[in-house]
Amino acid sequence: MSNRMKYVKAVLQNPKIIFDFILRKNYKWSEDTATKFKKKEYKSYDEYLSHQKSKLDIVKYAWLPDYDVKYHSVLRERLKENGIVKKGMNVLCLAARMGTEVKSFLDLGCFAIGLDLNPGQNNKYVVCGDFHNIQFPDKSVDVIFSNSLDHAFNFDKLINEMKRVLKENGHLILEISKGLKEGYKPGYYEAVSWEKVDDLLKIFGKYGFKVIKRSDFEYPDPGQHVILAY
Repeated sequence: MSNRMKYVKAVLQNPKIIFDFILRKNYKWSEDTATKFKKKEYKSYDEYLSHQKSKLDIVKYAWLPDYDVKYHSVLRERLKENGIVKKGMNVLCLAARMGTEVKSFLDLGCFAIGLDLNPGQNNKYVVCGDFHNIQFPDKSVDVIFSNSLDHAFNFDKLINEMKRVLKENGHLILEISKGLKEGYKPGYYEAVSWEKVDDLLKIFGKYGFKVIKRSDFEYPDPGQHVILAY
């Protein structure tokens, strides 16, 4: 069954989806003067939070079930190949939705937990939280993983929080979507976009992170699997 047919089936089973689509707000984009990134214009941080939280109610009926199975397997193999993840490590997955990436780390013997604005009900893999204001203590995790940087509202706060909770000699593993000049087109829920992956990595470099390994991937969207050390 094609993704389009799956979405049609989801709409028929959950009519709320079509009403959300019809009534959804059209957001404008503007250029951030400091980073030159394109940012979605929100009237307030509360509006940003509300918008991001609403995503789960749409995707959980459409593409998320198939994604949960495939990305779980694909990411597990990428993590095996990168040589960084070891059994017994503490891992925090940021903006983890229903916990697909958490499962990949669990398969490799890690103690892993996810954080998301809206993890849904009865989610044993992900707790409710904001990656701009992480509730966990300083220097408490060996690895931070995220594939959701394009949903960030404020990179300064996000990166400072990553630095705070990472242990000394910890690693940051990012799956980064390609930039606008590399063919990527942000969707309705993305909050920020960059011209090239290198432009985003320069931001992390300013905070003391160093890229130690990177590789290309095609699923779920073309991007790069990047490992950084701090």
